[in-house]
Amino acid sequence: MKKLLTSVVSLAIAVVIAIGAFAVAKDRGWLSPIGIEPESSDSQIIQAVNRTQEISLVSLGIQGIKTKRQSGNILGIDVPGTSRALFLQYNFDAKLGVDGSKVKITKSGANAYLISVPEFTFIGYANPKFQVAAEDDGVLSWTTPAIDQTKTINEILNDRTEAAYVKKYDKLLRDQTKVFYDTLIHSIDPAITTTFEFAS
Repeated sequence: MKKLLTSVVSLAIAVVIAIGAFAVAKDRGWLSPIGIEPESSDSQIIQAVNRTQEISLVSLGIQGIKTKRQSGNILGIDVPGTSRALFLQYNFDAKLGVDGSKVKITKSGANAYLISVPEFTFIGYANPKFQVAAEDDGVLSWTTPAIDQTKTINEILNDRTEAAYVKKYDKLLRDQTKVFYDTLIHSIDPAITTTFEFAS
């Protein structure tokens, strides 16, 4: 009976030592040479990328003056003295970035990933300020309809101008995308190398 008890205790101690040795070997990466590769970093990277949604990569401080002119005309000819001019001063913070939910990550080799990035987008703007800087009306301007300030503001911010900002800062957006995703991925595994594929 005593021998049996000694054998059971010895076996239990051996199992505990074996489990401990396996855990240490796994943590230190010693299992890779014998074909056991931990997959935790793969799933962590993919989950981290999938969690990101709309990502603001660049914030621009935009300011300027929009000039709008109109005048009365007869048969397509402007009538002197009927002109109206509006000088609208504006400033706002434009946010450019990418829809993170559309970013795709695929393993391209040992410790290597390909990051496929969709087209960049104008995410939105903040702190908008619009004010009339000056007006210049002719002596007969009362015959000409007043300039619509709301319409003028919409000419400053519309799909066309938003797309122009994205196009103008394309290189900066690419650079910031690489910084953002490399920082995210390397926080999980610094040994990983990345390549980027841009749709725009």
